[in-house]
Amino acid sequence: MAKLTFNNISKIYQPHNVMAVRDFNLEINDKEFVVLVGPSGCGKSTTIRMIAGLEEITGGQLYIDNVLVNDIAPKDRDIAMVFQNYALYPHMTVYENMSIGLILRRLPKSEIDQRVREAAKILGIEAVLNRRPMALSGGQRQRVALGRAMVREPKVFLMDEPLSNLDAKLRVQTRSEIVKLHKRLQTTVVYVTHDQTEAMTMGDRIVVMKEGIIQQIATPREIYESPANLFVAGFIGSPQMNFIDVVIKNDDGCQAIFGDIKISLPEEKSKKLKEGGYIGKTVILGIRPEDVYEAYKFTGQANHCKFEAQVDLVEMVGAESFLYLKIAENKIIIRVNSKDNYYGNTEFLFDASRIHLFDNESRNAI
Repeated sequence: MAKLTFNNISKIYQPHNVMAVRDFNLEINDKEFVVLVGPSGCGKSTTIRMIAGLEEITGGQLYIDNVLVNDIAPKDRDIAMVFQNYALYPHMTVYENMSIGLILRRLPKSEIDQRVREAAKILGIEAVLNRRPMALSGGQRQRVALGRAMVREPKVFLMDEPLSNLDAKLRVQTRSEIVKLHKRLQTTVVYVTHDQTEAMTMGDRIVVMKEGIIQQIATPREIYESPANLFVAGFIGSPQMNFIDVVIKNDDGCQAIFGDIKISLPEEKSKKLKEGGYIGKTVILGIRPEDVYEAYKFTGQANHCKFEAQVDLVEMVGAESFLYLKIAENKIIIRVNSKDNYYGNTEFLFDASRIHLFDNESRNAI
């Protein structure tokens, strides 16, 4: 397959001088599945279109297998792209849609037929090869689009929000099919999505973007457990991480204080705060909903700070519930078992070992 290298890639749209992508540096390894994720307008689709050659690169160099491709035409880059809207020819059958690229490359009919039928078998669409796209479901159309890309046996697969037009159930099913397909074909995949769940479940590595700038590049676990800054911490995770302004005091070890709540911080975090000159300053404390517990379940444990909070709302979502709490004029969300009932004021615990701290000015992780 192929390795992709981005050296200081930028994209500026004229005539209004809009910077869509800025100083994009990334190396994608051969056979790797990399997901570009971020909110709408962050530059992820522009980036993937520059790989495909559909957008001109304003600055920097893009290499595919160590070959500079900035000025190489899209048809000569040996790349296949799957679009959000499937981009199927409505007047052609599934078979014709899947084979059109191979016909244009003038491959022998026998090889075209073999490739199309093999891809159709892998994707489970053998029975619809003679139908037209209008006679297919959304999931079937997406498989056809994937099949059309597969038969070309390209160096790189590009996928631009391919599941966004599917319903929730079909999205989950197709997501797993794409992951299995990648493992089977061992291809290099660059996948674009605004859905952080897709990014976390599909990618070998995730590239989080904001306003055209890379915020963090890491594995899903690293991004979830060690976000580089406040944006990544809030964007990755559902419900998102809770944020509270706290003052750092050094009283027999570092403490994060807000209202009458005092959270004793672990030694490693205390050391960073002291070395960074944060004693007496306000920082942002972050804690994920699953790291705040019901007090009665964890009595007597170290690294826990007990507090009482008012339960404003209980939102049941199947096997778990989200509790909306009010604590010292701050509102937070926690995740609990939906079998338990909560009313009024209840005691909870912060897991101090799972706390994240961010600089109040730079918004970077401390």
